[in-house]
Amino acid sequence: MILPKDVLVLVADGGRMMLMRNDGDAVSPKLAVIEHRDNPAPANRDLFADAPGRAFESHSPARSAYDNRDPHAERERAFLASASAALESHVTKDTPGIIIAADPVSLGHLRQHYPQDITKLLLTEFDKDLTAMTVGDITDYLALAEFPAAR
Repeated sequence: MILPKDVLVLVADGGRMMLMRNDGDAVSPKLAVIEHRDNPAPANRDLFADAPGRAFESHSPARSAYDNRDPHAERERAFLASASAALESHVTKDTPGIIIAADPVSLGHLRQHYPQDITKLLLTEFDKDLTAMTVGDITDYLALAEFPAAR
């Protein structure tokens, strides 16, 4: 894949985000990290204050729990929304395009937060988690990758 100069690349999952820009040229890309964030997952004991609440049946002595929320998933969704906002804050009128790589679930959450600017500049999306790779490995991966179909 040809990475145009100054293209923005967002690599994210629910726990880590790297926003990079191609400071090289299209033939020999050189991704530089312009923003990096981690979202460490706290233990359940730190997220849950108490046991879930109970509902009492009016016609029998049965009880059931009614707290179905998942605080880990809520934290990941909020983190991905902030990653999308960070990407938007780095988009300028001279940005030639945007490439996004995230695992399929995170990519779905990111898509919900794409503003109009990002949608217009989106070159492609990779439904692959690249967050464990080094910047050099991500550069090599993108340079050798086939262009997947844009959404």
